[in-house]
Amino acid sequence: MNDMSTEGYTTADGRKIGGTLMEMKNITLSFGGVKAITDISFDIKEGEIRAIIGPNGAGKSSMLNVISGFYIPQQGEVWYQGAKRPQMRPYEVARQGIARTFQNIALFDGMSVLDNVMTGRLNHMTTGLFAQGLWKGKAEAEEVANREKAEKIIDFLEIQAIRKTPVARLPYGLKKRVELARALAAEPSLLLLDEPMAGMNVEEKEDMSR
Repeated sequence: MNDMSTEGYTTADGRKIGGTLMEMKNITLSFGGVKAITDISFDIKEGEIRAIIGPNGAGKSSMLNVISGFYIPQQGEVWYQGAKRPQMRPYEVARQGIARTFQNIALFDGMSVLDNVMTGRLNHMTTGLFAQGLWKGKAEAEEVANREKAEKIIDFLEIQAIRKTPVARLPYGLKKRVELARALAAEPSLLLLDEPMAGMNVEEKEDMSR
């Protein structure tokens, strides 16, 4: 990949390609004697869309797990926003501005769609647990502001009709859309989508693409 060829480029839909946001350097990941990833290097630039393509078992999800901090590679380095990233837990990676969806849906089934989307706003909430419990002053204002953000994403993905529905009652395709909404709610600098349309029918895929 020629990294210099895209920097400063404007795509057909108006997106501007900026500097390097993340760089994976010679990543190797093994599970016992099985090598999931072997000496893989690539970068991701600001405003750029990248796809990892390969057959089942090629290591696509494993690479996303390395980027999001779920897996620690045995070899190689992860650079993010110009700095080498140390070993981090997934919640620390989320605080850096990286959000993702999962190949196998990871939602809170007993919670409503709105509450699931609101969990994506946790890193944007600064008041403590006690203040949130009282729900007064700054805590109340912060909650209202974050709820407005969540509602805008629900409108954007056209899931208003199910906003109060428990996730457990939803069909698979809508659960996928809710998971995307939660990831978008985090306002990430880097959004990772692990097979976001797997298992969907044609109509559901068209809706998601739109």
